[in-house]
Amino acid sequence: MNNQILKLDSIHHSYRMGQNTLEILKGVNFTLSAGEWCCIFGASGSGKTTLLNLIGGLEKPASGSVIICGEDLASMSRRKAAAFRAKYLGFVFQSYHLLPELTILENVAIAGAIAGKNFHDAGKCARRLLEEMGLGKRLAHRPSELSGGEQQRVAIARSLINDPVLLLADEPTGNLDPDTGNEILQLFQQLRSERPDRAILMITHNHDIAKLSSRSVDLKNGILCG
Repeated sequence: MNNQILKLDSIHHSYRMGQNTLEILKGVNFTLSAGEWCCIFGASGSGKTTLLNLIGGLEKPASGSVIICGEDLASMSRRKAAAFRAKYLGFVFQSYHLLPELTILENVAIAGAIAGKNFHDAGKCARRLLEEMGLGKRLAHRPSELSGGEQQRVAIARSLINDPVLLLADEPTGNLDPDTGNEILQLFQQLRSERPDRAILMITHNHDIAKLSSRSVDLKNGILCG
């Protein structure tokens, strides 16, 4: 694998709305290298989350290539894309997306098991990650028993269970108060320093985050600028 983690080549995407077609992305070109933390800014409805979903293989672009670690995710079958995603990518969402009926240890471990780890190894890895997040005494708690910041730490631990090379984060501080949000951002800084070959791509409305990241781009009129 070379230094380039991600390459987007002429990504187009649109949605049907009744009789009309709404063109969201109009030829997006972009590269992200190992060690970079890039923030994507843009107005609501500009297509930021759609773009992140395409990069993560959750949707397929109408046309164009999504090259991650030399492989075109956009051309893969759904099954192959899911396996690739589990191996190379980690996701952190604004709303955490934790399973309420499971403990936080189970929430993290199950992500590793789904990706192919045996459950014993996944559990050991999940415990270690949660302890590193400062949640070692909360392993048996369910998400509803945690604060928002703690739930986001669980979500970050889950995203790391397979040691991804690319972290995709969609407004990870959007539901948090400023102080807790800053703690989460400091955690991202730590993750970046601990693994220099990992890249982070983050959607945010908070321009203060740009001071922490290595670069930022704007999604305007269906293309990335900057």
